[in-house]
Amino acid sequence: MSAWQVVGASVRGPDHAREGSPGQDAWARGLFGGRGACVCLCDGAGSASHAEVGARVVADAVVAALAEAPAGESAATETLRRACAAGRAALLQRAADLAVAPTALACTLVAAVCMDGWVAVAHLGDGAVVGRRADDGELALLSAPDRGEYVNETWFVTSAAWATHLRIGVHDEISALCVVTDGCQEASLVRGDRGSPFAPFFAPLFDFTAEVSDLAAADAEVLRLLDGAAMRGSSGDDKTLAIAWLTSP
Repeated sequence: MSAWQVVGASVRGPDHAREGSPGQDAWARGLFGGRGACVCLCDGAGSASHAEVGARVVADAVVAALAEAPAGESAATETLRRACAAGRAALLQRAADLAVAPTALACTLVAAVCMDGWVAVAHLGDGAVVGRRADDGELALLSAPDRGEYVNETWFVTSAAWATHLRIGVHDEISALCVVTDGCQEASLVRGDRGSPFAPFFAPLFDFTAEVSDLAAADAEVLRLLDGAAMRGSSGDDKTLAIAWLTSP
């Protein structure tokens, strides 16, 4: 029976390394409905004093909620909405435990569930999700970055209007997807209003999944890509990337 697999990695950006500050990205993966998978990537706000804490708390809480959720496609939108709310609630609780304002833990959120031949994506803020169509292998931008109304602005889990700006979409006939945080956008998206997938970046990643036999080794390969000279040169920001794909029976 076909099943979904996920590999990925996160690296601290050169800017944070020079400053001696922690990386502010976090990601988590889990099972979904037996043979499906779920993944969540969070990018901590650069201005938030505890951004790395918020990103980790939200990523873990969202995946934990998805792992316990119903797996049907008809329920996917509500399942993702509830999981994202659980992530926000976990962030608010951690802020209270630390006696800091929730904005000190501000982060973005991209979550996806994958089951059979469909995927569903919840997205708040920047980052992007690119899918590979099952029928012809073409790339599709499933969810674009949302930078808000002004330059360098985006939406965070701590935003008062977070639920209004949370975008959820369900997509059929998808055999693989790749989720990236903001630090990967320069290398992975063609510049423009919303951007489009840069095929020379994504095609080798999706081809790579056909060779994966050891998930830990594949994670290490993704980490090497993100920490390589080309990616480090594309952006000084932290970089997180996860690939999910439907395996053959």
